Amino acid sequence: MKETEESLGRIEIAPAVLVAIAHFAAERTDGISKMAPIPPDMARLFKRAVKQDGVLLNLTDNQISFDIYVYMDPQANLMEISRKLQATVVEAVDTMVGMPIKSVNIHVEDVVYSIDETV
Repeated sequence: MKETEESLGRIEIAPAVLVAIAHFAAERTDGISKMAPIPPDMARLFKRAVKQDGVLLNLTDNQISFDIYVYMDPQANLMEISRKLQATVVEAVDTMVGMPIKSVNIHVEDVVYSIDETV
């Protein structure tokens, strides 16, 4: 017997929810020290985009693109962690809302070395 899905109405996901999911996924990725601020020139360029500390969401023609700005740990393999972060964001959005993503652009703004204050 085949089940038929019937639409009961419209479902809307607020853009801020997508940004929050990406932000949470980034913060939970090993190798990411912390989120970096979005550069002012990028924030101005995407005036209408939804932003949260370190995450810029651009929705155009029903396509989702993220720009994620991070600081990484000095021991991290930057390329490997960046790819892992891309996959983590895509998986998190797909799992939670089932929406396809066009791109996840990772911007490594710096490597953060902690200073040992016990010396």
